[in-house]
Amino acid sequence: MYDIIGDIHGQADKLQQLLTFLDYRLGDNGYHHPQRKAIFVGDFINKGPASREVLETVRNMVAQGAAYAVAGNHEYYLIGFFHKHAYGAYIREHSENNTSQHAPTFSSFGQDREALLDYLRWMKTLPLFLELPGIRVVHAYWHRQSIDFIRRHHPQACLDDQMLQAMLPGSEVTQAVEELLIGLKLPLPSYSASPGFKAKWWEVGKTHQYNALAIRPDSTLGNPHISYGDMVAETYHYPEGEVPLFFGHYNLPGKPELLAPNYTCLDFKLENEPLLVAYRWDGKAQLRHDKLVYV
Repeated sequence: MYDIIGDIHGQADKLQQLLTFLDYRLGDNGYHHPQRKAIFVGDFINKGPASREVLETVRNMVAQGAAYAVAGNHEYYLIGFFHKHAYGAYIREHSENNTSQHAPTFSSFGQDREALLDYLRWMKTLPLFLELPGIRVVHAYWHRQSIDFIRRHHPQACLDDQMLQAMLPGSEVTQAVEELLIGLKLPLPSYSASPGFKAKWWEVGKTHQYNALAIRPDSTLGNPHISYGDMVAETYHYPEGEVPLFFGHYNLPGKPELLAPNYTCLDFKLENEPLLVAYRWDGKAQLRHDKLVYV
């Protein structure tokens, strides 16, 4: 059985609290549970003050077989900040905004650059998605076409050197990775100057209103109608009856709740206070609200 744990973002104290609450025991080689295994949905770094401590905890658990972990968009961003694609430019531009985004992680490593690079090498081994008997995990969006593309062309399914070389702007592999780790982006009507918006893929088809679909609506845009054609062209609907799917990424407001009987997000905030959320999966195909826990 698995405990699927949402975005941590440098909150080592909350990670310790949650693992203790879930009855994981701290031993010489890190946390472990006598009967269960943790699955981390990515985004271990940035924002919070203790990215290095979080990485140490998660890496140790994975190494001793006490956990699985997938990559999040913040791991992808940091890897891209240090690696170049085949045309010689950094995958992640060294802009002021991008540099400041990683400042909490850099600060947590201080002057120990070798340790940071060592963890970067480990991040490059993390799978982009995980499919186990009865369960699936991805950071943002289980986009079937992107997963099929990666399986065909990059069967290791991680951000290794071969994949990074291919990650040119707008390339198929870049688009596939960003679907999985950043999520669905829908176009706005042609009269808008905005290139598009990050959407709640699980709401597509239930509504055509921008404010209901956008993760963080821009109040200056009003509430335009998103065309059915754009939705059909861009989206993959996770079917009812498929095995349970868990993801993070979206920093949804309010108390954690299930999004559907067979999938849910594990990244919530309560009154602007980030929560650390887990789901205690018991092998059942139907998810239950009382299996959600958080600190």
